[in-house]
Amino acid sequence: MKYSLLICSFILMLFSCKKAEKEALETVVSTKIVNFKTLTGVEDLLADTESVAVMVTRSIVLRDPLKIELSGTKEVKLMNFTLKTIRNIQVFVKLAGTGERVALLKIDSITPLVTFQLPLSIVDHEEQLYTESGQLITLAKQTDLSKAVFSVVVDDPFYKRLNAMKIPWRLNFRKSQEDVGNWYRMNPLHARESLVMFTNLAYLFSQESTQTGFMAYEGLTANDGTLLSEEKKSAVYRDILTRANIETGLVRNVSGLGGGNLVAVAEYVMMRHYNKNAEEVLVHELGHALGFGHSSNMTYASNSKAFHLAMRPLINKMLTDREYPYWDYRMLNTYNKYIDMTGDYLREGKKPNGDRHNPTKYEY
Repeated sequence: MKYSLLICSFILMLFSCKKAEKEALETVVSTKIVNFKTLTGVEDLLADTESVAVMVTRSIVLRDPLKIELSGTKEVKLMNFTLKTIRNIQVFVKLAGTGERVALLKIDSITPLVTFQLPLSIVDHEEQLYTESGQLITLAKQTDLSKAVFSVVVDDPFYKRLNAMKIPWRLNFRKSQEDVGNWYRMNPLHARESLVMFTNLAYLFSQESTQTGFMAYEGLTANDGTLLSEEKKSAVYRDILTRANIETGLVRNVSGLGGGNLVAVAEYVMMRHYNKNAEEVLVHELGHALGFGHSSNMTYASNSKAFHLAMRPLINKMLTDREYPYWDYRMLNTYNKYIDMTGDYLREGKKPNGDRHNPTKYEY
């Protein structure tokens, strides 16, 4: 009798465990995964064929360059301004009046400088989805997403390096694009190279070692020639770290222009910013944007001291160690286009008689 009871209990327990396991499995919902290669309607951003009128509307947060927004009433639009392929992208939505974000889908990868749209199934029917904390919920069919907030989380080592940058700079291109005075018209090639250049600059100044090096460097002067106090240097660096916007353009006749949010350089500077010791013009113009004139060595050197000289060993180490997000000049192939292309596309590539302005190849 005892053995019969034991066997019955065991069978009952086994059945209960299997039933519980089955019930638990039935509550698991797979997150929708989008294979980027299967998408249609993918368009290039900052491509050579992009019009200048469109190019100047681009606005890029350097530490978070994957943008997402509602497009119409049933789709989201993604714009990837990275210059490397990123992987493992999760799309979230936060609905008006709710606490947590809800995970809508995952994208396996996104290639550089592209934009595309994805349909939203939640506008067609209710769905079982997971909240950010992992809770499974039933989301009702959505008839109005005008107040919804869409966001992305990218589980990719390269993208995480960008996300970790302290500097919130949003890169914009000058709205006025004419050949007038010291200004040349930009084209998308210049815009792409500017994106690389300012991402690297933001990365440089986001490092603790850069701030430590700047604060320890002695001999920097204000506009009146007096030495910058530690308090003033702290304020200058705080300006770099908290500045919201950087505007750029393409100059001629001079190597660069700067002031306010503007930091613009000549084409040859864009071609050489990957090169060691080629930082002088870019840092010089940043010095102007920080409020310093030519009487301060935050622009031109004096007594063998300068802002760019303080930065030079740090920049050289970044290049030597390949620590910059974008350290390889071959990535965009701009160098070859600079040497080889003719006509109006690269503004300084040829003289009117067909000779190159600079017949000597730059060393990288």
